[in-house]
Amino acid sequence: MHTRRNRRSVLVALTVAALAVPLLVSTPANAAAGLPIEGYLMTGSGAQHLAPSAAALSLVGIDGVNLSSNGAKVTATPREAAAMVTEAKRHGLKTELLFGNFDASAGDFSPAVATKLLSSMANRKAVIASLVSRVERGGFDGVQVDLESLDHTHTAGLTSFMTELRAALPATSTISMALMATDTAAGYADEGYELSALNASVGRFVLMAYDQHGPTWTKAGPIGGAPWVKSVLTAFIATGVPKDKIDLGVAEYAYTWPGDGTDGVQLTVAQARAKAGKRATFDAKQQEWTAKLADGTVIWWSDAKTLGLRKALATQQGVHGLAVWELSLGDPIS
Repeated sequence: MHTRRNRRSVLVALTVAALAVPLLVSTPANAAAGLPIEGYLMTGSGAQHLAPSAAALSLVGIDGVNLSSNGAKVTATPREAAAMVTEAKRHGLKTELLFGNFDASAGDFSPAVATKLLSSMANRKAVIASLVSRVERGGFDGVQVDLESLDHTHTAGLTSFMTELRAALPATSTISMALMATDTAAGYADEGYELSALNASVGRFVLMAYDQHGPTWTKAGPIGGAPWVKSVLTAFIATGVPKDKIDLGVAEYAYTWPGDGTDGVQLTVAQARAKAGKRATFDAKQQEWTAKLADGTVIWWSDAKTLGLRKALATQQGVHGLAVWELSLGDPIS
């Protein structure tokens, strides 16, 4: 089973901030201390969301730039990225610029745009030159490549792109790669990842173990339930990727599934708690919170308590660290 990550196209509702948060708030994830943690800041979220978690972080992934529709150019670096880099540096944290194939006009990641990049040496060269320039001018310490919804037809081009990017960036610049999760080792090859070849160019792999369920692509369910997370992590380890290169991705946000069947939205953890009130329950099997509201709306969310449990799993499996999406949506990491 594969997942899709289209949080960027799910509307983030910020309309209930004034509501009182009930006494359901979990203790911040101090259990996560001891493992390297990457925290993401998405476009529009603001640099101010970094400070509450900065002491627990080692790296900030900043969203980011994407391929243009012709696969030969990179979109403009968001204006707020500069402030995010400055704030990260103030806290002594490294930064990586996220680069992906998200197509804003379609509201999802585009395999067609990725094909235009990966199948053309000229396009790869042009995009890599642009990324190298963005890293240098923006003061980033490296790049995280987030090319999604690929398949086996992209394998050769993806491997070439990563090899060429590694050669073009300074040796001191880091390269990581975000990977869509699947629950079989063979599934990663089906996604276009020739991991044995990519390992030479990639310093760290982020397994996006979230968006198992979402309001525009599945029925209501956990964002990254514990049994599924264990399954995809086990499958990824079985591919032979060195454990010290694996970061387990963890969600810190909520999704809704309205009772009237309309499309749900993404909420912050605090908003989910406020809406759920006393209806919230912690599902011990899935290790996430859920609630069903009076109007039939179902909410699932992953928070600090979930993060602490994912930290325990990562420690048990001996992987490198955690990667938390996203700092403006979840509990502060302490």
